[in-house]
Amino acid sequence: MSAHRIAFPKSPPRPQRRPAKRGDYLEFIHELPCVVTGRYGVQAAHVSFASDWFGHYGRGKGTKAPDRFALPLCPEEHDLQHSCKLGSERDYWLSKGIDPHQLANTLWGIFSDYDHDEAVLLCSERIQQGLRKARMAAPADWKGNP
Repeated sequence: MSAHRIAFPKSPPRPQRRPAKRGDYLEFIHELPCVVTGRYGVQAAHVSFASDWFGHYGRGKGTKAPDRFALPLCPEEHDLQHSCKLGSERDYWLSKGIDPHQLANTLWGIFSDYDHDEAVLLCSERIQQGLRKARMAAPADWKGNP
């Protein structure tokens, strides 16, 4: 009888270079509505927890996440994201019903594939569509932000 070796999957490779900084993308993010409230006057909120599936390998020591994982949040929501009042950053996004990695990749893809004005319009529509969907799925007594 021969013995079988159990092979464990290798963890995905990690990029060796620093995450790309894209000032033009961060400026673009500032033109969009908040993904939680729909309000304008946002800050670029970097998603810092990892998701190998979406190509986000977390932050290195003393570094920010890649700019392609930045989402538009109003200042109050950005503070809440980092405050840990709702638990971890992952808990914050779960409480909002948003997959931040998927949304960030969607916004990044639109930014990369369209001219500036069309990308702003398409991303704003995508965010508003997500807000409408969230409101429809919310309980009847939900008093969400305008």
